[in-house]
Amino acid sequence: MNSTTGFIEFKQVSKWFETAAGRFEAIKGINLNIRQGEHVAIVGKSGSGKSTLLNMLTGIDHPSQGSVTIHATEVHRLDESRLAKWRGENIGIVFQFFQLIPTLSIRENILLAMDFVDVVPKKERARRAEALLAQVGIAQHADKLPAALSGGEQQRAAIARALANDAPILVADEPTGNLDSKTSEVIRKVFAELVAQGKTVIVVTHEKVSGPEYDRIITLSDGAVAGETTRTAQQQHA
Repeated sequence: MNSTTGFIEFKQVSKWFETAAGRFEAIKGINLNIRQGEHVAIVGKSGSGKSTLLNMLTGIDHPSQGSVTIHATEVHRLDESRLAKWRGENIGIVFQFFQLIPTLSIRENILLAMDFVDVVPKKERARRAEALLAQVGIAQHADKLPAALSGGEQQRAAIARALANDAPILVADEPTGNLDSKTSEVIRKVFAELVAQGKTVIVVTHEKVSGPEYDRIITLSDGAVAGETTRTAQQQHA
């Protein structure tokens, strides 16, 4: 693991929204560093600020105060066109409800992600799509539509799509929230393998998580970091 501090860095990040009832602070002065190659879980109940933090991380939204720097880029300072290109090259997102395009085959969903970002050379895209599907264990379903796959298989397809452009960071929003325990374990193993390959994997969930696969578990509450558990601390309490 690369121990570089601040591969992902939040400095005094706050986010507030103006409502009819006044200002609502969703994120309150968060300082957070995630190192390259870390496997991190960000947990918290509904309303704790997880989704807002995720939006800051991916550039979907901007902080009201503070800065978000990822691999030396101040994400919140990019204009929309530069941000779209940067996101496509640097962050793969796995959504809770998969968000695969239903009228395209699994292979075509992955190829579309490559076409959109245009990082992978065209002549290599088909081979890369096949390799990614094999990596997540669903190569045999390449020509099927998403509806023909189980929930777990669709989630694996969504992971393959998120990896299409070889982004160094993978962010997963409630990746096992709609899956049974056996399938959830398969997905967790896929993430652990990606970390072993050097990816930075960040899992955002309301579920209580534990396990040696996580380098850190960060708990949010009322828009602030309420606690942090490291792998060493988990092992000591095991």
